[in-house]
Amino acid sequence: MGWETDPSASRESHPPGKIVNIGHSIFTSEKIVLPKICLGLDGFVTENRRMQYSRDSILKFAQYQGFQGIEIHPDFEIYARGTEDLMKRHYSKFEQSIPGLQTVQITSTYSPISDDKDVRKQYVGAMCDAIEFASKLGAKHSTITPPSFIPGWSHTQYDQSVATFIETVSDVVSFAEKSGVIMAVEPEPDLVLNGGTYRDSIEDVKQLLDSISSKNLQVLYDVAHAHIISGGDPIGFAKQLKGRISWVHVADNDLTFTPQGTSKHLEFGQGNVPMKELIHTLKDECGSSLEWLQIDTWENPNPYHTAAKNKRGLENILKEIGWA
Repeated sequence: MGWETDPSASRESHPPGKIVNIGHSIFTSEKIVLPKICLGLDGFVTENRRMQYSRDSILKFAQYQGFQGIEIHPDFEIYARGTEDLMKRHYSKFEQSIPGLQTVQITSTYSPISDDKDVRKQYVGAMCDAIEFASKLGAKHSTITPPSFIPGWSHTQYDQSVATFIETVSDVVSFAEKSGVIMAVEPEPDLVLNGGTYRDSIEDVKQLLDSISSKNLQVLYDVAHAHIISGGDPIGFAKQLKGRISWVHVADNDLTFTPQGTSKHLEFGQGNVPMKELIHTLKDECGSSLEWLQIDTWENPNPYHTAAKNKRGLENILKEIGWA
């Protein structure tokens, strides 16, 4: 299946939940969680490869490579009430937990910035359903995908889109707090929160975080996306988030896009992200709250090879910086 054939380098792992006293973070003064590494199903569902990979073939690969969990995706799973225990049991057969789930399908179906109030209510209801599903799975994270950015928007239209998005997301927060699930918003170059053509993306993201102070609203820090929207300064972008990063998608990037218009998610060394320095920054800024680091192969033409290589590379970095 094109899998990497050297599992030995990627089978070492630390005990789940292990905590050591190293360094400082904004949430605790001493304890830092040693992160586990998961794989995202999103890297296997792009348009040009749809249905090429089965769910169980990916789970077998994840087990073979020593991944500890899977971020599930709606192209592979139906988030139906009553199926949570069955899904957990199935994933456990492959030694995988389910720490988080993607909800891109909700934004695609019910725009959180729609002029129609009823559509925005449907978005809130669907997000609450996804959060409840995540909670019953034992997952701690549910992603939030912002709506698409329209290049023709005026400054006023863009400002209003950001404000409406923040207002709609705020309507979901109290349910997330009650459910114990963290909503992780993912800034991307082609989506609202990208700054439009009027300001830096980080200003939009800080506006969101300043408007909603709940610990159940955090940032999904996708390294490839952050590299592009920060203009090649992903470390500075991470530092400005002041520790409010609860989920990380890891991939290299060379400041270019895929033909589909999203950030390239590359093998380590194919881009110019200062990966070791960036991971060290994440440890320093939010090491007490980051329980998972996800290997992301979104739109990568060789997801098995790239996932295996990047997992080994990430493990080596974690060992070098004392975060493993």
